[in-house]
Amino acid sequence: MTRARIGIDARALGNINRNRGIGRYTARVVENLVGSPDGLEFVLFGFGDGPAPGTLDRSVLSGVEWIEIPKRGKPTEFPSPREYLPFARAVGQARLSLFHGIDHNMTPFLVCPSIVTVHDLILLVLRGPYLGPSSMVWMKAHRVASRKARFVVAVSECTGKDVHRIWGIPEGRIVVVPEGVEPVYSPQGEGAVAEALARYGVERPYMLYLGGFDPRKNIVNMLLAFKRYRLAVGGPVRLVLCGDPSGFEGDLLGLIEELGLGDAVKLAGFIADGDLPALYSGAECLVFVSVYEGFGLPLLEAMACGTPVLASDVSSIPEVVGDAGILVDPLEPDEIADGMARLTGDRELHDRLSVRGLERASGFTWDRTTERIREIYDRVLEGGGVDQRD
Repeated sequence: MTRARIGIDARALGNINRNRGIGRYTARVVENLVGSPDGLEFVLFGFGDGPAPGTLDRSVLSGVEWIEIPKRGKPTEFPSPREYLPFARAVGQARLSLFHGIDHNMTPFLVCPSIVTVHDLILLVLRGPYLGPSSMVWMKAHRVASRKARFVVAVSECTGKDVHRIWGIPEGRIVVVPEGVEPVYSPQGEGAVAEALARYGVERPYMLYLGGFDPRKNIVNMLLAFKRYRLAVGGPVRLVLCGDPSGFEGDLLGLIEELGLGDAVKLAGFIADGDLPALYSGAECLVFVSVYEGFGLPLLEAMACGTPVLASDVSSIPEVVGDAGILVDPLEPDEIADGMARLTGDRELHDRLSVRGLERASGFTWDRTTERIREIYDRVLEGGGVDQRD
């Protein structure tokens, strides 16, 4: 009997998403699927002759076939619409039983059965600075690919509702499969924390932010809240911002100076994956007040490290946090400042939320995520799902 051949979109292991949530999602799903004893053949489609160093367990590559997709422009840039036809041609020539699209900007020209993971519809929900002529083109292509897919995998209920509301995809073809957290995210000992903090010049006590610096991340209101927290509480607690601020650094530094927070805010830059558990573990709390998230993986990682979270009460974030953190209106700096004061000033509350976070995070695993995805594969391979074409 011929084994089913499953194609997996691995572009995020080599493009601009390689160090973001989509890159982690791709790597963890691939690693768990390839290691399962189910007799399937897996074919990865990506840029270059393999994934970027450090993105995927290299031992996994011995169990898969890698097919290079022709790339227009720099390998690390977002995929171009000019790649749609070559991408679809490469998939078609591979004689697949099923293709799983994972990254954004999916080709609309696939002819084999497919499923598509949708992480978010940020560009269409927020528009404004996010939606321009180029992004409009690839969002339309992604919509067509999703409407042709047998099933759409949404990473949260929030994303699933957006997919139904904005793209008009029937609810019966949308399956919500939450992301997971890696076992490496766990409470770290004092020695490991001290070593990691020294590498980045971070001093305790500190509140932590991890992520991007684009407008939806709500950095302005977070800094305004931190200013109000400092005026009300004082004390030595600093705010450590982790991530690459390229493109926003000038405005960010200007605002920090304007608020008089130069000595209280630390820009730690990009943090290596191996140091993240220690950075989380050493923090008083994670401050994550984004106005929109498709899922919110840093929240889950922080909770798995026993770090309480102060987060927004919008989009997918309450689905992740539940009752294991403090949820606030991200547009109200006073609410954010009050949450900061509570988590840094009430040790009993801090410890209680730490325990709740550990318990809640334990329910989100990549094994569980991949098991659900594998079930969807089976449904398609058995002839399930509707092939609704535009």
